[in-house]
Amino acid sequence: MELLNSSILSEIGERIINWWKNNKRDYPWRRERDPYRILIAEIMLQRTKADQVVPVYLEFLKKYPTVHDLARASVEDVETYFARLGLRWRALRVVKMAKYIVEKMRGVIPDRREELLKVPMIGDYMADAILAFAYGRNVAVVDSNVVRVIERIFGIKPRGEARRDPRFRSIAQKILPKGRARKYNWAIIDFAAKVCTPRNPKCEMCPLKDMCRYAERK
Repeated sequence: MELLNSSILSEIGERIINWWKNNKRDYPWRRERDPYRILIAEIMLQRTKADQVVPVYLEFLKKYPTVHDLARASVEDVETYFARLGLRWRALRVVKMAKYIVEKMRGVIPDRREELLKVPMIGDYMADAILAFAYGRNVAVVDSNVVRVIERIFGIKPRGEARRDPRFRSIAQKILPKGRARKYNWAIIDFAAKVCTPRNPKCEMCPLKDMCRYAERK
């Protein structure tokens, strides 16, 4: 079976979404469309468990409900929130980022990738996450978890830093069902957390086991 066939790629996306319908996780940032609130969530979620982020995220947004509020904040106050996530060192960068958005972008988080990448702290992953989750663009979000899923299904190894390997980005984009970026990206993130885990993946309950190179070799 040729897994890079377009119909197979589409089937993978559909199966992941169908699995997710009964297995989705609920987080407050998934109910948001405000790009600022999604940006804060993505910053806090980096290298941090989602369940740990929830209370800090909600309290942070009560204190700093807009990017303008955050731009006026003291670094010391912002540190008190990020320290709870083991990310104290990010506080200064977060405040600088907010000031940049207010001063250089009139307080508006852009909806174009090239403009998003100009903002301090926003890299490829975060730009794609904002485009997909806030603006509903047809963009596949690729982090280390998504790379792991693709690597196992197709039996390919990344060249260099996996998230920057263009093959993974290309495959992820082809799997993405058009017009359902939010659902699909949440679905594959949850799938990687619950089924295609870093250790001891649950291949027996995987909806893709009949087309996965990794499951084939187990």
